[in-house]
Amino acid sequence: MATTRAQPLGSRVLSKRALRDAAGAFFASRAIVWLVGIASFELVPLSGWAKTDPTALTRHLGAVGQVLGAPAVRWDSSYYVFTAQHGYEALGQTAFFPFYPLVMRAVATITYSEVVAGVLVSLASFAIALVLLHRLADLDFGPDVARRTVWLIALFPAAVFFSAVYTEALFLVLSVGAVYAARKGSWAWAGALGGMAALTRNTGVLIGVAVLLLYLYGPRADRPPDGAGTRFAPRYRLRADALWMLLIPAGLAAFAVYTWIVYDTPFASYDAQAIFHREFLGPFSALWYGGRDVGQAIGDLLGLGHGEGVGASLRTLALAGTVVGALVATVGALRRLPIAYGAYALAALLPPLSTPWPDHPLWSTPRFIAVLFPCFLWLALVLRDRRWYLVICVAFALGLAYVSARFSAWYWVA
Repeated sequence: MATTRAQPLGSRVLSKRALRDAAGAFFASRAIVWLVGIASFELVPLSGWAKTDPTALTRHLGAVGQVLGAPAVRWDSSYYVFTAQHGYEALGQTAFFPFYPLVMRAVATITYSEVVAGVLVSLASFAIALVLLHRLADLDFGPDVARRTVWLIALFPAAVFFSAVYTEALFLVLSVGAVYAARKGSWAWAGALGGMAALTRNTGVLIGVAVLLLYLYGPRADRPPDGAGTRFAPRYRLRADALWMLLIPAGLAAFAVYTWIVYDTPFASYDAQAIFHREFLGPFSALWYGGRDVGQAIGDLLGLGHGEGVGASLRTLALAGTVVGALVATVGALRRLPIAYGAYALAALLPPLSTPWPDHPLWSTPRFIAVLFPCFLWLALVLRDRRWYLVICVAFALGLAYVSARFSAWYWVA
C-alpha cells in the first residue's frame, strides 16, 4: 500500500515544482517584455518601418489596445493576422504555415479579434511549453537543471517572440510536447503533436528527427530495450506503434497538397522564400557570409570602415555571437544529452544557416535558435556554478529588454 500511494505523491510534488518554476520564469520574462515594450512605444520615436503594418493591426483595439499590443504585434504578425482573417490569397503567404492562423481564427470566434486571439494563443502556448520542458528536463537531469532550463529559455533575448503574434510559442509547445510524449512512450501523442508542429513552420517536420531517434535509441519509458545496441545499432526494434510517427511528415504533406492544388506546385511554401530574399547557398553558408559582416563590423568599430554606425555593428556582432553560441550548445548537446536532442538541434539549425539573405545572412537566426530547447537544456546542465548561471540570466534579461524595446518601436529585431 505504501508504494502505491508514494507514486502519486511524487507526481504531485513534481507537478507543483514544474508549475512553480515555469510560472516564475513566465511572469518574470513577460513582465520585462511588456513593461519595457510599452515604455519604448510611448517614449522612443517609432521607426519608419511602421508602415509595414498594412492591416493596421492594433487600430481596432483603440488607443489603450495599441499601447498594450505594442510588445506583441509587429512585423510578420501582419501575415498571420491577414491569413487568419482571409486565408491564403497570394503565393508569398505560403511561406507562413497554416496551423497558427487556423488556431487564431478558431479562438477569434470568442475574442472577436484575431490580434487578441494570436496573443492569447502565444501566451498560453508558452506557459504550457515551460511546464512540459521542465518535466522533460527533470526526467533525466533532475529539478535543478529543469529549473535553470526554463529560466534560460524564458529570458533569452529572442524570447520576446514567445508572446508575440508569431509561431514561436505554438511551435515550442508542440515540439517539446512531441518529444516529451516520445520520451514517455506515448507514440500516438508524439505523432499527432509532431504533425501539428510540421504544419506550424517550414522547419517543423524536423522534430521527427528527435522522435525517431528516441524511438530507436531512447531513453524511453514504455518498454525496456530489445538489446544493448551499439554506437549505430538501435536499442529498440520497430513495432506497429512506430507507424504513429508517420503523422509528422503527413502534416507537411497536407500543406504541400494544398499548395499543389491552389498554386500548381507542392513546393510553393519554399519557393516563396525567394520573396523574402532567402535562397540555398550551400550548407551553413550563412556562416561564411556572416563572417564577412563580422569583419566589416569590427572594422567599423575600429574606425577602419564606412558602415552603418556603432549600433548596427554591435548588433551584427551580437547576432554572430548568438549563432556561435547555438553551434557550441549543439555540439555540447550531441556530447552530453541523448542523441535525439543534439541531432534535432543540428538538423533544425541547418536550414536557416544554409538559406541566408546574402545582404543580411544572420537575420532571423535568433528566432530559430529560441525554440531549440536542447541548446538551453545543455546550457542549464553545464551552468552548475550559481554565479555563472546568474551572470548568464542577467545578460539574457538585459538582452530581452533591449530586443523588446526595439520590437515595440518597430525597429527590426529578427
